Amino acid sequence: MTPARVTALVAGWVRFYTRDLPPAVAQRRAEELGADLHDHIAHERARGTSERRIALSILSRMVRGLAADGSWRRQNATAGRSTVGVVLAVTFVLLLVPAVAMQFSDEMAWGPIDFALAGVLLAGTGLTFALAAQKARTHGYRAALGVAVGSALLLVWLVVAVGVIGEVGDGFDLLYLGVLAVGIVGAILARFQPRGMARALLAMALAQGLVAIIALLAGKQDAAISSVAKMLGLNGLFVVLFIGSAWLFTRAARTRQLRPQDQ
Repeated sequence: MTPARVTALVAGWVRFYTRDLPPAVAQRRAEELGADLHDHIAHERARGTSERRIALSILSRMVRGLAADGSWRRQNATAGRSTVGVVLAVTFVLLLVPAVAMQFSDEMAWGPIDFALAGVLLAGTGLTFALAAQKARTHGYRAALGVAVGSALLLVWLVVAVGVIGEVGDGFDLLYLGVLAVGIVGAILARFQPRGMARALLAMALAQGLVAIIALLAGKQDAAISSVAKMLGLNGLFVVLFIGSAWLFTRAARTRQLRPQDQ
């Protein structure tokens, strides 16, 4: 019996009781326990403990921790289910705002399609944030993710409800789908890792600026409800938000480098 074999046994046990949990949660649990075992073995070897005694101590820890492992699994399995419930509940409450406003103002005239689109946007954004945030190990990452997802939601809402370039339904607004596509593809390629996410957000900022330039070159600022100031102001706002999110992701990446246990 060696520490390496017992460590492999522990790793197998961890894979078993985290098998159907979200991948990020399971990976984090495996990394935490792996780092703890590594430190334990290094400490015992430095004290001169024999390999056999180290292996036995690891095995003993695993047996004594079975109940705690089971409790951890129940908590995380429940958390995963409750996240969906919380997102749906928050979405419902937010949709009550326009529903109530319609009772007091004729300017708010939403139909079933409007509520359906708003519900999909809000719930989709919330679930996207919740799932992606599972990979977060720092508050900085969560803040960066919140700015990125919130900015994307605001951009979609402006395109659908108000119109960024000209009136609602202007074909040029479809160019913003390209901005969102850049972010989505970039995040997937980066596997939601902070440095890759920073590059994806910078690419979104660049794409946002390019859309504004294309619209100005096409003369969209001459429309009755538009102007150079409006176009530069709105697009500039999103450029700043995306760059700000990229900066927060960069800081999160630096913080992670200072924490070897997260490698």
